[in-house]
Amino acid sequence: MASVSASLVAPAQRIAARRQARPTAARGARTPLRVAAAASIAEIKGTGDLPAVKLTSADGCTATAYLFGGVVTSFTKPDGREVLYVRPDAVFDKSKPISGGLPHCWPQFGPGDIQVHGFARNVDWELTKKTEGSNPSIEMTLLPSDYSKKMWDKDFKVTQTITLGDGKLKATLKVWNTGEEAFTFTGSFHTYFAADIDEVAVTGLKGCKSLDRLKDEAGTVAGALTMSGPVDSCYYDVPSVVNLAVGGGNSVAIESQGGWTDAVVWTPWTDMEACYKEFVCVENAACKEPVSVAAGGEWEASTILA
Repeated sequence: MASVSASLVAPAQRIAARRQARPTAARGARTPLRVAAAASIAEIKGTGDLPAVKLTSADGCTATAYLFGGVVTSFTKPDGREVLYVRPDAVFDKSKPISGGLPHCWPQFGPGDIQVHGFARNVDWELTKKTEGSNPSIEMTLLPSDYSKKMWDKDFKVTQTITLGDGKLKATLKVWNTGEEAFTFTGSFHTYFAADIDEVAVTGLKGCKSLDRLKDEAGTVAGALTMSGPVDSCYYDVPSVVNLAVGGGNSVAIESQGGWTDAVVWTPWTDMEACYKEFVCVENAACKEPVSVAAGGEWEASTILA
């Protein structure tokens, strides 16, 4: 399964720096309290000169979203702690999806009839709305293109709204069926969290049915999930809030609203020797059963990180 202020540093520079001195703590470690800046929305050039948007809320949170892939690459808390993680092998030249942050898998989760994890994270989105204020938000929109129609010949409109403030980031994915026939899809927010893999614990899934995709084994969650090897598992009909301990006494509450009914946990372990100790993926998803959207209908789901 594949798929930061650090995202604004050239990938080559980041990789070189990592080779010179391995960090002693995962990216996202606590930094000294900073003074909150005025709330703002700024269109910027990110790594590789890709168009990006930086949001700053009145309480001092920040977020950076790239229009390529509609991916949020950074979410920092008022104390400066980075919540998300961008892999050191991420590229910002549109040759492949940006590896890390909060990307989406749509209209296909995992492998299937079209490209792995769908096409939405591998195309340009349009910045269609900016809402200023103490809790700023942006809307990015994706419409069909010749590229997408070669894989998935459906008529659709998808928006992703990113709202920042009150110590939280809210990402809302909304799908409209603008065609004359129903269509189905699966999807997720494939979120990478900065973490010390040895201290990771996922709680809130006890009693949920699961599928270990590496072993192709079904099961039931008995308690907290910790990482001692590669994990690629789906969890079904999950509670609205899952908690993630990321190390150093820090944690993230991952709340789902709307159409997200499932969750996914992934660590590549030593398949990504250079960075696996520094992140874990915990995803809100709709992957057990395909979502069906009638002609003229719509579907919506949100992820809230706190």
